[in-house]
Amino acid sequence: MDCSQFSLTHGQRTKLNELRWLNAHAHTWNIAVTWHFPKRIRSYFGGWDHHWHSKEFRRYLNRVDRKIYKAAHKNRTERLPRIIALEDKDEVGWHVHGLLTNPLHLDEAATSAIIVNEWKRYMKRFTSVKFEKHLIEIGPVRTDYISYLSKFTFDTSDDPLAIIDDKNTYLPEIHHH
Repeated sequence: MDCSQFSLTHGQRTKLNELRWLNAHAHTWNIAVTWHFPKRIRSYFGGWDHHWHSKEFRRYLNRVDRKIYKAAHKNRTERLPRIIALEDKDEVGWHVHGLLTNPLHLDEAATSAIIVNEWKRYMKRFTSVKFEKHLIEIGPVRTDYISYLSKFTFDTSDDPLAIIDDKNTYLPEIHHH
């Protein structure tokens, strides 16, 4: 163990280890996504915390997994490999950052199209025309995206700005053992 970790809290050591793991596996991820939640959906469902945010986002990810893996999603619990971080900032509101790996049977463009189309379909009744252009941002992983994704995860307060969402993160090498 690194001696500099002794002065850190358990939560801070955990976050540091998460960041190290992310960096060690950086080659795994090829799609970076930021999904924004319109205020209307939060108002409609009364969703104002990380628990609601995670649950609502899980519903969307299940739709994506069903679209990509068809029956294998249900029968063998196949899922799109991903690391998900939930974030809430006053000037941006609730949003999600994700690092994903497209499945072997689809290329990046097809995977990205499914991700974008399902999010737009899922948020359709809550999105104004003005907000639609901010609904989702997707592209290849930039070298600094891992740092960007985890920028607030060192916040160990009772109400952190961002958390790694362990309910929506899916790492096949961990989940299949």
